[in-house]
Amino acid sequence: MGLEILEPNTCIRGCCTSRKIPMHLPPPCYSLSQPIARGAESVVYEAILDGKRVAVKKPILSTSEDIDKFHKELQILCTLDHWGIAKLVGAHAKPPNYMLFFEYYESGNLARKLHVDEWSPSIRQALEITARLAKTLQYLHNLGIVHRDVKPANILLDIQLQTHLTDFGLAEYKKNLKLVSTENWKSTGKPTGGFHKRNMVGTLIYMAPEVLRKEIHTEKSDVYSFAITVK
Repeated sequence: MGLEILEPNTCIRGCCTSRKIPMHLPPPCYSLSQPIARGAESVVYEAILDGKRVAVKKPILSTSEDIDKFHKELQILCTLDHWGIAKLVGAHAKPPNYMLFFEYYESGNLARKLHVDEWSPSIRQALEITARLAKTLQYLHNLGIVHRDVKPANILLDIQLQTHLTDFGLAEYKKNLKLVSTENWKSTGKPTGGFHKRNMVGTLIYMAPEVLRKEIHTEKSDVYSFAITVK
């Protein structure tokens, strides 16, 4: 996209920066349309950005912790560059509107494709989805990032039915998770798939047994969620 990057290209706090992703998109360059997905913590809109169709994730910001989570997600997204991850193309990272702009994936998410559209993938397609998602998780884990909410609803499909992992709202660096002990876990935030604690987060039916036992999320927890997803 031919979007101008204004310097300094950082969020309002200065903790998120990028050489390629504009952080301050002026309102004249985009227009929001109807919502295409709603969750406990955000609403996703179809939109036009610089003349192209995009998806816009607009977080529901009720507390300072919600704003912290937005900055953490943006910070992580700015470090990612992989074909298996939903591509961030822009952001609005200052009041009054906090938004993340992504490429639009025409075939929706894997959960809807399977259970609403009743898509029955061939063995070859199922293997391709499995391989792509495995390589995407390997990329994240090599960077020390744990996604913590791998599930079909967070896997987007493009027009060619290629997968793109999305929703890094719960993602965290493994080094930060190591600082957490079971003694300082406490309930907070909004439910995600029916279950959300500060460090025991995710969607219950995809959650690894060790997480349910209040052990810390690791790459193995993502692998368990991955296995349930592709089962």
